[in-house]
Amino acid sequence: MELIKNNIHMNVIKKNLVTTFFVNHEGVVNEAYPEIKQIISKQERVIADNVSVRNNQVVIDGTFSYQMLYYSDGSELAYGLEGESGFQETIKVPEIEEAEATARLEVISASVQMVNPRNYIYKIQVMAYITIEQLEDLECAKAVQQDGIMVLEKTMDTLSVAADKTDTFRITEQLTVPAGKPAIDKIVWKDVRIKNMNTRVLNRQVEIQGTLSVFAIYIADVENSPEQWIETTVDFSGVVEVEEADEDQISYVDAKLHTVNLAATADENYETKTIELSALLRLNIKLYEESGITTIEDVYANDCKLVPKIEEKSYNRLLVKNQARTKNTIKIDTPQGGGNILQLCNGSAGLKIENIIVGDNSVKIMGKLNAQIIYISSDDKNPVQAKNQEVLFEHKIDAENISPQDKYYIDWRTEEVSANMVNTNQVEIKTVIAMEVLVFRTETGNFITEIEEEPLDMEEVSHIPLVRGYIVQSGDTLWQLAKKNHTTISEIMRINELKEEHIRKGDKLLIVKSCQ
Repeated sequence: MELIKNNIHMNVIKKNLVTTFFVNHEGVVNEAYPEIKQIISKQERVIADNVSVRNNQVVIDGTFSYQMLYYSDGSELAYGLEGESGFQETIKVPEIEEAEATARLEVISASVQMVNPRNYIYKIQVMAYITIEQLEDLECAKAVQQDGIMVLEKTMDTLSVAADKTDTFRITEQLTVPAGKPAIDKIVWKDVRIKNMNTRVLNRQVEIQGTLSVFAIYIADVENSPEQWIETTVDFSGVVEVEEADEDQISYVDAKLHTVNLAATADENYETKTIELSALLRLNIKLYEESGITTIEDVYANDCKLVPKIEEKSYNRLLVKNQARTKNTIKIDTPQGGGNILQLCNGSAGLKIENIIVGDNSVKIMGKLNAQIIYISSDDKNPVQAKNQEVLFEHKIDAENISPQDKYYIDWRTEEVSANMVNTNQVEIKTVIAMEVLVFRTETGNFITEIEEEPLDMEEVSHIPLVRGYIVQSGDTLWQLAKKNHTTISEIMRINELKEEHIRKGDKLLIVKSCQ
């Protein structure tokens, strides 16, 4: 018997995993740079270049990059150096042999141990948020291509994947040193972050709009000039082509800064007063279609015996998609005896998520909110200073009826960071923490995959009365009564002059067998 079938394309999350590991890097200060006496500030970034699953293991190949702002012995100027190294981390995941995986990596602690003024050991602790997923197809019968077959249909809410794509989005901009500031000899520190960002699904495209905050410290090409800095914002917008995209789809777009480069270049007056900004966003685009799928729950025929083959299968449905934004304030006090704040250069903030708890109608995120300021102090010998402050952070995103067995995608970032001096020894950092969660629930159901046709057992049919009166019992349906008595729902409704299929306990029906 030929069946018309639905095919639901699903991206099934097999496991959400949070784990930590350490990366060590032995660095050397190049002879072109002065020796390190005092580290003012440092910044680390880890990127998962490739994530694979094989033999019950998740293998992460990544890159650890860093920069340091420091003082050298006998110099009042701040210097900067950068470095990077590759690493590989293997994480055991029982019962997962073949699948796809993504990993978001965050540095949650870092330290630099100086072996001598030119050699150091950089050690970081990395938190890995791993999602293991697999593309699966759910095939189920939705209709029978044959006359005389009675079909009971059911509708289920499913979530099918329309697109699952990784892509990149490049941002380029030319920045100009403000009038009155000297030209650039060397950039010694850069801090480029996403200030805010929004995405929107269009027809065959995903639109991206946002703003980068850009901060850089540089040494001027004027002798005996103090350190200079630039702080500005860069707006960006554009589209990524996604053939399957449609504006009615449910989207989850994860965007992270992958690489950032600031290069000083000469302008038309041959002065190095232009900075070429190049930033690369790495995008993970997931688009879903939520729909009610009709499938066959039961079948019968009055002229033959139908034997359906039933299999239990799993499918996804969307439980919740939610966004949350919270305002936070951190006050940073400068160290006693370190000089007063003469001028605030920059304030930044970031999140270190250390635990994700699912349950109690929410997804709870716990960790630390880290804020940093870079400022000019009244210390004439070491004017450029930095100070970090961490506070515990906890927030719940509402997710009604969620359970620990449900799977999810989750994203977070700090937005709209602003820094203001309260007095000469205190700075207030204000920021908005933006979070988004997409939660799936896996359901199981019985699905008809094939139907075999056999001759009627006429002896069994002969025991069914030709005409019978029947009083409806609790739980009865017209489908059950029609199938049991070898007739049809429409025939029972015609004979009993019923206007709807719904019947109630105690109703009296006349049932006439169709098969003689």
